[in-house]
Amino acid sequence: MADFPYDHLDPVTLRVMGGAFNAIAKEMAHVLYRMSYSSIIRESEDLGCGIFDMNGNELCESESTPMHIGSLPFYIRGVLKRLEGKINEGDVIIHNHPYYGSSHTPDLGVMVPIVHQGELLGFAANTAHLLDLGGAAPGINVDVVDVFAEAKLFNAIKLYDRGVRNEEMWQMIIGNVRTPDMDTSDIDAMIASVEKGRERFLALVEKYGVDTVMGAANYWMDYSERMLRSEIEKVPDGEYHAEGWLDDDGKNRDVPLKVNVTVRVAGSDIEIDLTGSAMEVETGFNVPFEGSCKVACYYIVRTLLLDEAELEEFVPQNEGIFRPVKVTAPKGTIFNPNFPRACFSRFAQIQRVLDCTIQALAPVIPEKATGGNSASLYFISYSGFHEEKQQYWMYLEVDEGSYGGRYGKDAMDSVDNLMANTRNNPVEELDMHYPLRNERYELRPDPAAAGQWRGGIGIVRENRFLVDGFISCEADRHKEAPVGVFGGEEGLVGRLVKNPGGGDEENWPSKVTGAKMLAGDMIRIVGPSGGGYGDPRKRDPEMVLSDWLDDFVTLDKAREVYGVAIDAQSETVDERETRRLRGR
Repeated sequence: MADFPYDHLDPVTLRVMGGAFNAIAKEMAHVLYRMSYSSIIRESEDLGCGIFDMNGNELCESESTPMHIGSLPFYIRGVLKRLEGKINEGDVIIHNHPYYGSSHTPDLGVMVPIVHQGELLGFAANTAHLLDLGGAAPGINVDVVDVFAEAKLFNAIKLYDRGVRNEEMWQMIIGNVRTPDMDTSDIDAMIASVEKGRERFLALVEKYGVDTVMGAANYWMDYSERMLRSEIEKVPDGEYHAEGWLDDDGKNRDVPLKVNVTVRVAGSDIEIDLTGSAMEVETGFNVPFEGSCKVACYYIVRTLLLDEAELEEFVPQNEGIFRPVKVTAPKGTIFNPNFPRACFSRFAQIQRVLDCTIQALAPVIPEKATGGNSASLYFISYSGFHEEKQQYWMYLEVDEGSYGGRYGKDAMDSVDNLMANTRNNPVEELDMHYPLRNERYELRPDPAAAGQWRGGIGIVRENRFLVDGFISCEADRHKEAPVGVFGGEEGLVGRLVKNPGGGDEENWPSKVTGAKMLAGDMIRIVGPSGGGYGDPRKRDPEMVLSDWLDDFVTLDKAREVYGVAIDAQSETVDERETRRLRGR
């Protein structure tokens, strides 16, 4: 984009362009989730939308799932590599190949070229998680032999060629997925979304001219880069390290997998090096390097150093944020697997990279760090075969643990770090539209991890099958608890229990592929709780009292861990006894 300078543009015009870019991306996302049929897009908003230049550089993005949006530049570059310039006005291209830039196979990408007076300016693109793309098991596939068993692979395939619908390709999709009605309806919504983005961007070009619009795009990318570099420079130069252990690969249950993170800071550059992490595995528990691993590292640097809650200036998310960050992962490890290794289930690994990066940098940026986060969502597919309709029903649900405490603030309950940023599926969605029944949904009853600022509390959810079906789960954190920092208490691991309280109760591992469930069977999901931050005995006694009133801490724990004596009769802090307990 060097051909579009911005020196001649005034601040007002630049600000107008910046606002317009963001408005376009937001409208694209709004069109997509409002038009989609599946709840994973319509309710959870598991999607990403944006505008990109002709080289795949991100100009703007929607406020939805960072994992989706951050991967789109790599989708586009994968498409450019595959099609070698054979892209025409009116094309609609789909793509999901994880070895050509996608985040993983169920996250289908849809893109259209933005052409003005015969010149390719860029692309309007989105990704969204489709219910099923024809993998070995319904919905979620952890224990699979290779990438071909995960789903059908679409490597830069044209659904429309110069505006002409490719009926054979549509029929191929319909005939090879378990949920054809949902999938094709969602793809139609994705197409409507990118067409809206293309339309809005071209309207901007018609109003202000190519040079102004593309010049402003260059300005905002450079601006975001400058802002991030200025924050990186505040971190002391050096090398920082943390590590963690994942439960297993979904098959070899007694083999934990190491996540090894080294962060190097030099001036305004930062590197996240995953050398020393576990080697690639034989299941789908590997991570696409470009579409997932890199994106996670870009995200955590932005999140830690450019926290929007602390900024006075507007810093848009775009390609400029990626430039100061280098990501290293040796080929043949779980974070950079060799083709054709399966890599469907990658979220627990990248969340642990985020968590380890925070822990590595905690000593030098303590006011931006957190206690250990749950760093593992429960991504679960419920499914079964409808005999009358002769096709599958399928429901995808994301259940979360919680944050760790942070400087000056208790952690949020039931919300993990926002790499997923998906919304909560309403219970009514499950009860009204699927042969399932939710019987419990609340915070887990265990006390929160103690700290000057306490850790967050994970959720408990119980769902019952009303007909025979299948369940798959992608999760972690059943063995290694979230850490406490600066004297805070460690959090709690998660659990997955079949038929809790029954004679046939089973404690399941964190990863399950295509397990059979009978009518009446229940699954209980217990999300991990985050770690505490700081010495518990420095916690404000009134906050401890509030925790006790909310059943987040017991009287004994308040006394023994926090050094706070509570009079249960008057529901007040016994200040004299508290001073004695704290040695004052």
